[in-house]
Amino acid sequence: MFEVEALVAKNRLVVRLWGDLTTDEARRVGDAAVAAIDRLRPRFDLLSDLKGVTSLCSESAVQMRRIMEVAKARGFRRVVRVVGRSAEAALVFERISREMGYDAYLAFSLEEAERLLDVGAP
Repeated sequence: MFEVEALVAKNRLVVRLWGDLTTDEARRVGDAAVAAIDRLRPRFDLLSDLKGVTSLCSESAVQMRRIMEVAKARGFRRVVRVVGRSAEAALVFERISREMGYDAYLAFSLEEAERLLDVGAP
């Protein structure tokens, strides 16, 4: 399951994933995130909440790359990932981040992630 939200006032894209992400859901996440990015101004932040993910399909990595390619083209500022106990998801997404040439800040709760984005990550 997933939820994608463009917080226009905060200039932030929020992507929440939980449960077992299927191929169809991964594609829908990609479509929703790309559409949401169009509503944001350059230098937006991306908050990914992965703490509830139990498993990822291979399409998840493809869609994550797609989302980040669009985000890079639009000039995103930073990424904070809430990882919780989802070690598999965190490792997959971190590997892709490094391959694409950016670092994501990690948080262990949504509140911690919001604080990092609101006050500026170190």
